[in-house]
Amino acid sequence: MTPKPEILEQKPHIIVDVERMKHPFTGLYFYCKNLAINLNKYHNDKFYFHFFTYPKVKFPGFLNKINRSHFDKFYLIKPKKYQLWHATWQDTKYVPKNDMKFVYTIHDLNFLYTDKPDSKKKKLLQAVQEKIDRADAITVISNFVKKDIEKHLDTRGKDIHIIYNGVEVNEYPYFDEPGYRPHKKFLFSVGTVLYKKHFHVLPRLLVGNDFELVIGGIHPDKSYIEQIWKEAEKFGVKNRVYLTGPVSDEEKYWYIKHAEAFLFPSISEGFGLPPIEAMRLGKPVFLSTFTSLPEIGGDKAYYFENFEPEHMQTVLKKGLEDYYKHNRKDEIIEWSNQFTWEKATREYIKVYQKTLGLPINVNKARKQRQKVTAIIPTLNEEKNIVRAINQVNWADEIIVIDSFSNDATIDIAKKMGARILQRRFDDFSSQKNYAITQAENDWIFILDADEQISEDLKLEIIEKLYNIKNEKGFWIPRHNFFLGKKVNFSGWQNDKVLRLFNRNSCQYNGKLVHEEIKCNGKIGHFTMPLLHYTYKSYDDYLNKIKRYANLKAKELFKKNIKPGFFLGFVKPAYRFIYHYFITFGIFDGKTGWTIAKINAIGMRERYRKLKKLYKEMRHEKRRMKSEE
Repeated sequence: MTPKPEILEQKPHIIVDVERMKHPFTGLYFYCKNLAINLNKYHNDKFYFHFFTYPKVKFPGFLNKINRSHFDKFYLIKPKKYQLWHATWQDTKYVPKNDMKFVYTIHDLNFLYTDKPDSKKKKLLQAVQEKIDRADAITVISNFVKKDIEKHLDTRGKDIHIIYNGVEVNEYPYFDEPGYRPHKKFLFSVGTVLYKKHFHVLPRLLVGNDFELVIGGIHPDKSYIEQIWKEAEKFGVKNRVYLTGPVSDEEKYWYIKHAEAFLFPSISEGFGLPPIEAMRLGKPVFLSTFTSLPEIGGDKAYYFENFEPEHMQTVLKKGLEDYYKHNRKDEIIEWSNQFTWEKATREYIKVYQKTLGLPINVNKARKQRQKVTAIIPTLNEEKNIVRAINQVNWADEIIVIDSFSNDATIDIAKKMGARILQRRFDDFSSQKNYAITQAENDWIFILDADEQISEDLKLEIIEKLYNIKNEKGFWIPRHNFFLGKKVNFSGWQNDKVLRLFNRNSCQYNGKLVHEEIKCNGKIGHFTMPLLHYTYKSYDDYLNKIKRYANLKAKELFKKNIKPGFFLGFVKPAYRFIYHYFITFGIFDGKTGWTIAKINAIGMRERYRKLKKLYKEMRHEKRRMKSEE
């Protein structure tokens, strides 16, 4: 019997275990997060992905999340609709007990190279062996790991698939506020600060030069930190060594970009993500020759063959001379470009399909991302414009539509590569609609300079640009802040804005204030929020409300709406009651009172402006009549 076409076209449901994201600032955290995001970005047309993780983990809300329970650790059975389970690290406690297909990823057997007792190593090997026995497919992140497995374990004749990790480096070219700013030229390293990373051998590289050494990463072992300081003191360079603790993506980018070289002397590495991140930025990278690092760095890195001080100092000196003499930057970047998440997830999909007995069709059609123009309206936004442009550095074009600022807004935006349009401001709709007509791309994203795109929203936008179907626009939830404090009520709690849209189907509706997008077609929804830091002070809020009142009065005047008792007195009173009582502004405390009060003032100001417009109209009529 031939299956029905709709059955043949159903996508299989698979679970990817990203439970290790419960430990942020670690290699496994970033591996799991990037794997989840990019599987969904590039391949959600082939599978329904579900991501199994710790309940409290900060996880992109646009991905399907399954919260693990304590019971799952002991007896893991999931509904039959899930056809495959992918365990993403070798020591996982979560292995399905039913007949679900099982893909098992092994990052390393690094415990073999520690001082653990042989009995402990044997126990750990046995735990890995049991999962190999259960697995339908095995993947590893380097050829070194594959050889290690074949040497110490029995694969039962199963194929081992080598899938190198992907590397994505978010660039923040105008970020310039690291937690620690070196006073001299410096060397940089980053990672979890443990003995296996061998950071304690790095201070000896400061002998015979004037470099500083910056080491970023969490400090789970305080005794090892003391070992680093003792080494620094031994070589007389303690005043030139700085341990930052955990660093943000922006800080890591800044340190790599400005460092003279990146150092990574690890003695226990299944892959080695930080060196490739540094190579992606064209930096000279100095590695140990242990475990997988020679495979990852290839002939584009420089190597410490031992940790004797004179040898390491010689390798650093000669390596830097070679890097600058032969201008190695471009070839280093080219080498790093082989490690991408698009390539890595494509290989994982092949393993999934083969394991499930499906046709291998991953290479049929590469997904293309819709091109997008980001538009930022400005007037005297020199304090915000750098951050605003950095927020949309993923866009294919950035336009700043400026109302003739008299501060440094335009100079800064030009230096950052934005395209500048200047236009006398008449109203918000006209200003934005003009910029939209000038854009190179049909898909438009609007960002006000006082707004911030959360990291997860950025990821969701990029993912959606790869997977737009018949939507013409997308609503984005917006969280509002007043004087830096989030407003949870006061009528602001359900705020949403339509900011990503196709200009062929959408445009602003012509309102002078509180303009809205009119969209002819289906509108989708994002889950992650836009952050709106709307007012810097009480006076800032009051002045903005008054400006809006002036524009709104002009709008009412055009509609021939007359001022009266209702508009002048009833509506201001109702506006206060609405914000403070009906929408529970009272629970926002003093902030709620302020919002209610200023909105009432704004409504009263609208009436006063409208009344003034009619008075001016009557005066003009009398003047014209007298001239007759």
